[in-house]
Amino acid sequence: MNFKRIYAATLGAVALSFAATAQTAPTPEVQDASTNTTAIAPDPLSSAAAVYATFHGDVTDIKQNSFKSADDIQSALSNLGGQNSDQLTRGWMAYSALVASQNPEFRAAVRDIEGFYGKDVFVRGLQNDVRYARSLNGGGAAVRSAISAGDADSKRLEATAAFVKEQAYSLQGAGWAKGKVGDSGALATRLRANSLAGRPARGDMVTAFSSPAIDTVLVSAGKGGASSVWENVSGAASAIRVPDVSGALGMTNRRIATGKEPIADQIATLAAYRVIGSDGASAAPMQRAMTEKQTAGCLNMAQLNLQQCVAASHQHFEVPFCIGEHALADVGRCISKVSQ
Repeated sequence: MNFKRIYAATLGAVALSFAATAQTAPTPEVQDASTNTTAIAPDPLSSAAAVYATFHGDVTDIKQNSFKSADDIQSALSNLGGQNSDQLTRGWMAYSALVASQNPEFRAAVRDIEGFYGKDVFVRGLQNDVRYARSLNGGGAAVRSAISAGDADSKRLEATAAFVKEQAYSLQGAGWAKGKVGDSGALATRLRANSLAGRPARGDMVTAFSSPAIDTVLVSAGKGGASSVWENVSGAASAIRVPDVSGALGMTNRRIATGKEPIADQIATLAAYRVIGSDGASAAPMQRAMTEKQTAGCLNMAQLNLQQCVAASHQHFEVPFCIGEHALADVGRCISKVSQ
């Protein structure tokens, strides 16, 4: 069965009103979904990065387990389809900045300027010129490290997408998978509501990114050839472990894609804030620097396409194609657009 052809033929029949409304950007939540209690992270970067980590934990759960029931498919759909595009963008930007902040030359440059002029003057410089931080010694290399980490994440999402979409074909022989989805339009509507609300960060991810020990993981994340740090992160994981970088060949050769320089500047600015430490005065500028409309728009479209694809599905085995193509592969492509 050609799922792409079926999808294209039925897409026009679903409610196109999804595309008319942009997602709302909620304030990043850092509560543990299992206890429904709120944990306070020390800075906005840690809070946002924990949301991105939670997303990748959900990806690992799907990557490591084949679908064995309709409930498994619906659980994966709810977890990945419940991501808010603006929230996930802030999480990716925050994670990228945390990786960039590990560059020793960049850290030294930031500390030297802060020590000479004072923190207040340096912060004003960051606010007045978004290109300032990347122009510092090590700034370019720091951003390239972040790009390398993002490329590893994108490849991981593409690989997981292929695994999930293959099940759309293999499950056609399973009796339960031939069952009717039911009211697929209502399911798509619930997905939309969940994506507007966003998926809160897991408590263990909040704890991990609030700890100074997270730097021992992030320092390896930007090494060229390193695997994604999220390979060991799942719903059952209690910690983030350093990836295997034994095959790393050094710094990535990837460059900032044309037109994506402002994103690179924002990542460097956020990394500088991380180095000097956040306080009440810098929280608002950091939130603004984490806001990135291009990637958020790309992720929002991925969510809309996911919702439309689900609305066009009739049997359970069709849904994995929607998950793989839009909740995984599309997200990977959005993240990878910053580099070339």
